[in-house]
Amino acid sequence: MQMAIVKMKKFNLFALEENRKRLLEELQKFGYVNFTKTKFEKCKEDLKDLIISSKEDSYNEDLTKLQWMIEYLEKFKEKEKILDSLKKGPVVYSFEELEKKANSYDYKSDYEKVNNLSKQIEENVQEISNFNAKLKELTPWISIQEPIGKLSSFKKVHFIMGYVSVRNLEKIKNVLKDLKHTYLEEIEVESNIAYLVIFTDDNEKEITIDNLRMNSFTEVNLNIDSSVEDEINSIKDRISSLEKENIDLRKKVFDFTKNLLEMKCLYEYYQNALLRNTVVSNFKSTEKLDLIQGYIPEDKKEDFKKAVDNVSKSKIYLEINDVDKDDPEVPIILKNNKISSLFESVTQMYALPKYNEIDPTFLLSIFYWVFFGMMVADFAYGLILFIGSAFALKFFKFDDATKKFLKFFFALSISTMIWGLLYGSAFGDLIKLPTQVLDSSKDFMTVLTLSIVFGAAHLAVGLLVKAYILIKNGKPLDAFYDVFLWFLTLISVIVYILNKNTISFYTMLIGMIGIVLFGARDAKSIPARIAGGLYSLYGITSYIGDFVSYLRLMALGLAGGFIAIAINIIVKMLANAGIVGIIFGVILFIFAQSFNIFLSYLSAYVHTSRLMYVEFFSKFYEGGGKKFNTFRSKKKYIEVK
Repeated sequence: MQMAIVKMKKFNLFALEENRKRLLEELQKFGYVNFTKTKFEKCKEDLKDLIISSKEDSYNEDLTKLQWMIEYLEKFKEKEKILDSLKKGPVVYSFEELEKKANSYDYKSDYEKVNNLSKQIEENVQEISNFNAKLKELTPWISIQEPIGKLSSFKKVHFIMGYVSVRNLEKIKNVLKDLKHTYLEEIEVESNIAYLVIFTDDNEKEITIDNLRMNSFTEVNLNIDSSVEDEINSIKDRISSLEKENIDLRKKVFDFTKNLLEMKCLYEYYQNALLRNTVVSNFKSTEKLDLIQGYIPEDKKEDFKKAVDNVSKSKIYLEINDVDKDDPEVPIILKNNKISSLFESVTQMYALPKYNEIDPTFLLSIFYWVFFGMMVADFAYGLILFIGSAFALKFFKFDDATKKFLKFFFALSISTMIWGLLYGSAFGDLIKLPTQVLDSSKDFMTVLTLSIVFGAAHLAVGLLVKAYILIKNGKPLDAFYDVFLWFLTLISVIVYILNKNTISFYTMLIGMIGIVLFGARDAKSIPARIAGGLYSLYGITSYIGDFVSYLRLMALGLAGGFIAIAINIIVKMLANAGIVGIIFGVILFIFAQSFNIFLSYLSAYVHTSRLMYVEFFSKFYEGGGKKFNTFRSKKKYIEVK
């Protein structure tokens, strides 16, 4: 079982500072290096931390500019159809190809041009926005034929324009109608707002303004000399001119989209270059020497040596040692067969194993596959997932993580179909399959018993793995006390409940006494040992809870099946109502069954994972291992192999 965790080697590397750049480049091409904080206790006083100068660490600015340019140009690029994108798949380069592609492109010239074009476009957009606001302001006054500048230039007549709420308009009119030298005209009424122009003389100006102010009149100053209509036409011409200019500018921007792939390659390359600068913070140095430590997979040892020798075989000292299996700092890479590896994400979601633990993925994959299918247990549901995932894998291209995820559900679809055949279920009771072995509506106790048996097997395997680990670590007595006595007790309890006989009673008693005596064997006093042992024996209640948890294997399968049956009953009722009922029935069937498929798979995924994490892993698995971090930056645009 330990083989599922890749064996590691620890290295100490002493290299001249002048070779650092080349060394890191070679190691990044190699990839499988996990650097750690360098520690040399014997000479730590003579060592100093490595600090990268700001000149060397200039990639952040380059990355910011490149990312902005890529995101900006993506807006101008014609959107690729989803199906075409899936058929084409992700862009994949080797590190050497990426480096060659990046070195052949100088982005700075393009950046300056695109940046200037974007500023011009943005300035034009802002100006258009301002002009549109001006149009909105002018439009209510378009019926005024005279130039506004001329109306405002009278010496003895005062020209006032503005707007007021319609509810206050009559109040204004009532006051102004008594004034002999004041004239009011409604220009426009829009959205309960009345737009007014008022002419008054020096004698009545003050009364007029006071009246307007008392009725919440808002004065408007258009600040134009021409007529409103002429000003509006002038603004529209200017907007049209700016929009045409932006069309031409956007065409120029579009021309740069042909370099998007080169920009993305350069971005990924700079990301890796930044990582090379960042990782040196783990190193120690003297005046001329860099001291580097880290881990490599054992099967990559020779490739690692070659990468180091490519820099300088004579001026680099390399020391590769076995790792301490109990060292919590040893990074973890899981290695399982093709089928079991599909379930590694489930293990990692909980926690990676420590280096001295076993990888539970192989055992988990068996039970997960069986339990998931039992919780859905519908042949048609499984067939839909089978066809969907198979079609996607056959005709579309995905990155490795997505491809693995699809294969995971492809494997689960097979289990779902098998259980669907056993239950004789396809869309509930819509299609009765001749392969039916269990009838969920009649064989209730059989399904319940099967769930308990699966649960017992699951728990038993968990305890056996615990015994294996204890024996492997040189603790056979602990395996006897913590596993065998529990096996004896639990089996005896079950046998005694089913068939009260003397032998099972005495074996149950022996097991319980053993747990009380040795359950807290590390306690310093006899009373503490007995109390701790009794508390350990109380843990038998948790096993009762564990067995109850496995009833969800039955419950979820039955629930999904009964919902599907209920949908079928409603659809049949609609179908009896004629052609309209048939149409609505078909629509209801598609949507309701689709929703039930989604719920069934979601519930199975969540609850199967729970059975693994809570009931299974709690018996033997601690986790807490650290993931092996390859010497490559996280992918953003290009997948680098």
